[in-house]
Amino acid sequence: MSTSNFTGKVVLPTILGSPGAAPFDGEKTAATRRPRGRKGMEGMLVRHDKRFLTMLQDFYVACLKMPMGRFLLGVFLAPVALALLFTPFFVMDMGGLSFDGTTLAETVPGEAKVAAASRRFSALLNVFLYALSLSTTFGGSPVVALSPYCLLVANINTLMAQFLFVFLSGGVFARMSQPSHPVRCSKKAIIRSDDYVSTPGEKKNRVFAVRLVLTGPAPCELVDAKICLTSRIFVKLPSGSMFCSTQDLELVRPEVSYLRYGMMVTHIIDKKSPIYGHTMETLMNGDASFSLTIMGLERTSMQPIFHWEDNFECAGDVVWDGDYEDFIHINRDGQRLLDHSKIDSLKAFKFGGIISQAITRMENDVATRKAREAQAEKEEKEKLKESEAEVAAGGPVAFEPPKQWMNSLRIRKLWKSKSTSFTRAPDW
Repeated sequence: MSTSNFTGKVVLPTILGSPGAAPFDGEKTAATRRPRGRKGMEGMLVRHDKRFLTMLQDFYVACLKMPMGRFLLGVFLAPVALALLFTPFFVMDMGGLSFDGTTLAETVPGEAKVAAASRRFSALLNVFLYALSLSTTFGGSPVVALSPYCLLVANINTLMAQFLFVFLSGGVFARMSQPSHPVRCSKKAIIRSDDYVSTPGEKKNRVFAVRLVLTGPAPCELVDAKICLTSRIFVKLPSGSMFCSTQDLELVRPEVSYLRYGMMVTHIIDKKSPIYGHTMETLMNGDASFSLTIMGLERTSMQPIFHWEDNFECAGDVVWDGDYEDFIHINRDGQRLLDHSKIDSLKAFKFGGIISQAITRMENDVATRKAREAQAEKEEKEKLKESEAEVAAGGPVAFEPPKQWMNSLRIRKLWKSKSTSFTRAPDW
């Protein structure tokens, strides 16, 4: 179990059925309200060193981690950003630039204000296009640098452009050489009763289940796949510090030597489970979340595969008493069809079924209570008979007075009639 802490020296209490650990340093939270669920976890801030080289390296790594659409957009916008950076340096010496044999800083006597503004805008646009041509290493522009200052800025611009394209080419190669992501998990996890108990009389436990399928061009297969499901819940210690408890959940199949098509990742919530005894309310109060990670090798290319999926209780990613729709069908040709478009589909929530289950549980409770009352009444009658027998034999006896016993019996019969009418008359 791993922990994350935030100030004050405290002693860990018993959390999720595990004994307390050694004291640690934490920090008392000052905020009275914090984001919960996915926003709370993804919105966590991490403070790094503020050194320039570290920031530059982190920026480059962050660019590599961007989604493909943003990454391609950044590749095309990088030269434009470099041109915008060098344009003010060229504007500082407009007289050092020539456009069609005339300097950009020349003025026309008696020129109108509108014409002068238009000419200045055209000059600025030509300067920007000149910086852009240097940033793209194209070099084709009607603007020519004449002064030593402009020549120096133009050379530095070209050198920075080449340096930029080294990074861009390395980034594109890194992104294109990354392995594919052939794993897809359902966006909704379910917690339901285990319907696959084969032993008669065995107690049914709840199960936590998530769908997992393999996508991509066929055949899509994983070798030596390892699957891990982790639960994470926040609790507030008596000292006021926040404590994050992270534990791995035992899976039915944590390792698969050969995986094809997909599988159902299942965790049985028995007494050994860290989430045993929790309800939807307790998990939401603790901002609980579940992380599913899959690691393996893609069989064709033997490239490593890694995929993770987070399900947050507060975000509605965990559905209680739900079930997935069947997405394996047989088409007209008799072939099995695995429909990935229904991986997130859940069966319709039937309120009638839930109500009938509640009524059944209520009737069972009433029947149990009635049986206990009948047993108690039977024992009282047996005691009364024994007492009467002792009185008839002339021996000493200490028993409950008949009048008091009849009053208690009458009260029990009254409660019995009330419990019976509870199921028959809703308006009682």
